[in-house]
Amino acid sequence: MISSYAVGIYPRSEELIEATRKIAKNLPSLYLKEKKEYIAIQKKAKLGYVCDPLLDWDDMFRPFSKLKSVNLEALNRIYETNTFYRRLSFDGPLNDVGNIIKSNLVVSLLPKNRAVCVPDPYTFADVHFSRKYKKNEFPKAIAKMLRKEINNLVRSGFQLIQLVAPSIAYNPKVDFGLLHEALNIITRGLKAKTILHLYFGDVSDKIESLLELPVSGLGFDTTSTSISSIKKHSFAGKLLAVGLINSYNTKLEDKEESISKLNSVISTTKPDETFVTTNFDLQYLPKDFAVRKILRLGAIARGVKSE
Repeated sequence: MISSYAVGIYPRSEELIEATRKIAKNLPSLYLKEKKEYIAIQKKAKLGYVCDPLLDWDDMFRPFSKLKSVNLEALNRIYETNTFYRRLSFDGPLNDVGNIIKSNLVVSLLPKNRAVCVPDPYTFADVHFSRKYKKNEFPKAIAKMLRKEINNLVRSGFQLIQLVAPSIAYNPKVDFGLLHEALNIITRGLKAKTILHLYFGDVSDKIESLLELPVSGLGFDTTSTSISSIKKHSFAGKLLAVGLINSYNTKLEDKEESISKLNSVISTTKPDETFVTTNFDLQYLPKDFAVRKILRLGAIARGVKSE
C-alpha cells in the first residue's frame, strides 16, 4: 500500500451551483453540508491524507483578494481551460497575511492526516502582477507571504503541502534560479512534506532541474508528462506523487492497470515515499464522477506493493 490524496477544488453539486447563482440565504449551510460529504468520502476511500474540498473558493487565488494592498482586476482564463480566475494586483506591503488560507478552511472537520494545496510562488507571480514589486522580486515577495500562511497551516496540523505549479509546466522557459530562491523561502526549516505538483504541460525535459529544487518531492500529471519520462530519473531522497486519476475525463481508471503502472514506476525510480493522486483539481468533473474517482483512487493505493 502507498499513500494517497486528492487536494484542490472539488466540483459543486447542481443544487449548490444553483444556490451560488442565486446567492441563496442558506448558501453557507449548503457549502458546509457538501464539504462534510466530501470529507466523509475521502475517509471512506481511506486516502492517506484528507483535505477541505474548497467548494467556496472561486479559484485558488481568490482568498488573497481580501488583503488590503490587493486590488481586483479583470477575469482571466485559467490557461487553456473553460474556467476563469480573478487577476490580482499587489500594490502595497503584504503585512496582513498569515491566516488567509486557514480562515477559509473547515479545519475542525478534518482528521489529523490533513493536507492542503497552495499555489507555488512562481505560478502565483506569473498569473498576477504588482505595481510595487519588480518582476524578479515579486515571486520572492509572494513566497514570503505564502510562508507565513504555511507556517500557520503546519501549526494547525497540516502534514502535507501540495504546491500547485501549472505555470512551471505550461511555460516553455522557466527561471530555475528564481524558482529555487522562492521555494527555498517556503521550505527552509519547514516541518511538513512539500510536493511541487506540475500540470497543464509536459515537463519531461525539466525533470532534472526540478529534482534540484528545495522541495520534499514532485508530483506529475501523467496525461501531460508520461510515466516513461518519469521512469528515466532516480527519485532517491525524494517523494514522488503520481497523478494517475484524470480530472478531465469521466472514464474511471482501471484498477489493476493503474496498480501495475505504479509498481513499475516505484521499482524503477525508487523514491523515499510514493503517493497516487489526481492529475489536478477534480472541479472539472461532475460531482458523481468525482466521487467515483476518489473511491477508485483509494482502491488503487491499497493495491500497490508496500516496498
